[in-house]
Amino acid sequence: MGALRESMIDEMKLRGYSAKTQAMYIKYMARFAAYLGKSPLAASPSEAKAFFLGLIAKGTSPTSLHNYYSAIKLFYRFHDREHFLDRVPAPRIPFKLPAVLDQSEIQSILSHCRTLRYKTIFALIYSAGLRVSEAANLACSDIDFNRRVIHVRDSKNRKDRFTILGSKTADLLERYLNRYKPKNYLFYSQRNIDRPIPIRQIQRTFQMLASEANRKDAHVHTLRHSFATHLLEGNTNLFYIMKLLGHSSIGSTMIYLHMQRLDMLSIVSPLDSSSISVDQGLECEGGQYLLPTAS
Repeated sequence: MGALRESMIDEMKLRGYSAKTQAMYIKYMARFAAYLGKSPLAASPSEAKAFFLGLIAKGTSPTSLHNYYSAIKLFYRFHDREHFLDRVPAPRIPFKLPAVLDQSEIQSILSHCRTLRYKTIFALIYSAGLRVSEAANLACSDIDFNRRVIHVRDSKNRKDRFTILGSKTADLLERYLNRYKPKNYLFYSQRNIDRPIPIRQIQRTFQMLASEANRKDAHVHTLRHSFATHLLEGNTNLFYIMKLLGHSSIGSTMIYLHMQRLDMLSIVSPLDSSSISVDQGLECEGGQYLLPTAS
């Protein structure tokens, strides 16, 4: 798949696909080609259908199935075969709400954090709604203490945006800058000051802290979800949250409507707001209240 591989990479570059997406799609197409044992251009739709049935039989996750589907569909689109996968239904990804930490849990995680370096990283991610990659790649010049904003550059879909720099985070950052004295990257690699801190290192540290705080289900990205949810619970306009998160559409941000604490929404059950009584007709028998049996 050498020539086909290079042509697919070129097409994705022309369309502005990120390096991460390019690598993922090439990996999945290579696996499809290995399954076929021949050029994908010589494959039939029935072979593609059998390939997906095999993936399902192996227990491949819905997300991975979706990525396989997207990669293969894109490959054939580049070769003017738009309808190659018409006989294979697009995999559905189950809708699951992400985990959200309450503020006492975030306090517990930060309290378990024993270094100024990581406390600053995690406080910044939560207070500004950053992705872990965005935090890792921040430059010192991206922090504007006067305007209290953070310039997030070349993020997902190669977009720039501004997000908020909170007062507590600004104070913490100033202490961090005085202690660590970064030159280019705000959070630099301990092995090379001219390179950003490895993302995996941030993730491992957070997992350790979350485990100590009895939230093993939490990940670094949970801080970003918590940022958005807590802003919404504080009555911040959904469109402002969308801009702060860097979402392209309001639909991506609306998931946080499902994640608010219901006890904070002042929603009254229709049973509670009605004159319906749940006590009438109850009889006491053996110390328990029971509904009378029909005669």
